[in-house]
Amino acid sequence: EHTALGSVLFANVWHWLGLPTLVLLAGMQRVSKEVIEAARLDGAGDYVLMTRIIWPLIAPSVTIVTILTFIGSFNWFEIPYVMAGLTGSPGGATDVLGLYFYRTAFGSTTTGIQDFGQGSALAVMMFIIVAGVTAIALRYLRRREIEL
Repeated sequence: EHTALGSVLFANVWHWLGLPTLVLLAGMQRVSKEVIEAARLDGAGDYVLMTRIIWPLIAPSVTIVTILTFIGSFNWFEIPYVMAGLTGSPGGATDVLGLYFYRTAFGSTTTGIQDFGQGSALAVMMFIIVAGVTAIALRYLRRREIEL
């Protein structure tokens, strides 16, 4: 029970590690070597180079990764379901919002009770939270982006 959630989290990190790595690598490769050389010639140190030049240039990639990871974490269903079942066993240690939504709307193997109304309300609330946080994150992160 104590290691169940850690195991599911490890599997989720493994599942989601590829896309953010690829997007961030592409963003870093997009930074021009000439821009870095010009900053070095102007006397920029490592800290200034990272915070004032590289970070703003890779901000669009960070925005994409942040939003996709947040949305993916709310839609987290398949890994806990495959590893621990519909009830979030053992003892509900791996119960996540996606499992709760599915169990509420379509019933579980133990109870069989279906409540489409409550399941739909939960899905709408999940959508409102995801859409709201995504809009706020886009507004905040887009202000920090710069173009070459």
